[in-house]
Amino acid sequence: MEKSNNLQKNISNKWQEIPVGNIFSFIKTYAISRENLSTGIVSPNDIGNIHYGDIHSTYTSTNIDLSKTEIPLIKDKNFKFKKEELLKDGDIIMADASEDYEGVSVTVSVHGIGNKKIVGGLHTYVLRDEKDITDEYYRQYVFRNPKIRNKLQKIANGVSVYGVSKTTLAKVLLPMPSLPEQNRIVSVLETWDKYIENLNKKIEIKKQIKKGLMQDLLTGKKRIKGLSDKWEIKKLGVLEDLKIIKLGRGEVISKTDIKNFPGENPIYSSSVHNNALFGKYSKYMFDEELITWSVDGGGHFFHRPKHKFSITNVSGFMKVDTNIFNYMFLASQLQLLHSKKYFDYQFKAHPSVIREEYYISYPDLKEQKAIAGILTKADEEIVVLEKKLSIIKNQKKYLLNNLITGAIRTPENLSVKP
Repeated sequence: MEKSNNLQKNISNKWQEIPVGNIFSFIKTYAISRENLSTGIVSPNDIGNIHYGDIHSTYTSTNIDLSKTEIPLIKDKNFKFKKEELLKDGDIIMADASEDYEGVSVTVSVHGIGNKKIVGGLHTYVLRDEKDITDEYYRQYVFRNPKIRNKLQKIANGVSVYGVSKTTLAKVLLPMPSLPEQNRIVSVLETWDKYIENLNKKIEIKKQIKKGLMQDLLTGKKRIKGLSDKWEIKKLGVLEDLKIIKLGRGEVISKTDIKNFPGENPIYSSSVHNNALFGKYSKYMFDEELITWSVDGGGHFFHRPKHKFSITNVSGFMKVDTNIFNYMFLASQLQLLHSKKYFDYQFKAHPSVIREEYYISYPDLKEQKAIAGILTKADEEIVVLEKKLSIIKNQKKYLLNNLITGAIRTPENLSVKP
């Protein structure tokens, strides 16, 4: 039975709360293991099979265009299926298993199928609106609404793997405005999605530009205009030749020592880039310029400007002679060498694990500073875009929360796509 919506007091009585099972049919899926799947763009001779692992880790968008996206392909050329089990544009694919609550019942909406043959895969539900109650694109947003996500997480069960049964899922109430308002909501959210997509593309382009600059400037392939002095070459393994003044590892800092609120001193972990995990912490403090890197397999090198901070035990650090090296230049040089596999997988805070057969080359300090300035500028441009992306994502989250519940209403004269 359809029920009156009680999500918001000010909501129009045109809105309803309708159980999932009254809107969607559950389409059969096929549990095919990874060993029996390959990956690629679906061709007329292939049968695609969307696996729950890809919903969790591969598809970052609320919808995927299957005319452009690589998905798992069934290796068995004799695989049998029924025509009604093939995915259609607008179908929702939900992961019915997750190792944490965050991944419970995560969904993607599929489009661009055309004549391609694709079926739901291992640990998935395929939901199809055969009654045309929902807009093709509204479906993907309603299941991403924070309140609906919270409902699904609360009813999930399991020990090491969590999931929601079909019977339980079918009873979950979804907020449903009229189709015209659904279409207007989609139009608003798609505007933000498009902006997010474009920002992600810009960030990736900027990162590729920086990568190219590193390859050219840190190897001497391209020189700074007006500078042509010969570069020095030193063995990586002979740290004394690199003028390393201090080399070590951070102190063990337990999670209970780190407070989950902004504090006076940043605490750097191996996975932290420009932004730290913040907490009030006073032991093992640094107040000097350093290079830090992860020693637990990540291998990323970072320049840390002079300010008070702590470093966890999973991060190494080094202090160098600033008469020889610019910190930003050296950190970038070490990162480039790491990307070329010049270091052992675990670059620990000890000289013996640095492969002595590899060399580091560097120009005089003037050119180092010039190169560091160019790379810093590139980093700053990326940071500006990433901050903008974070703001837009938060706006999208706010809209998703409020538009889907009717707390914010769309004007009836809002222009929408046909």
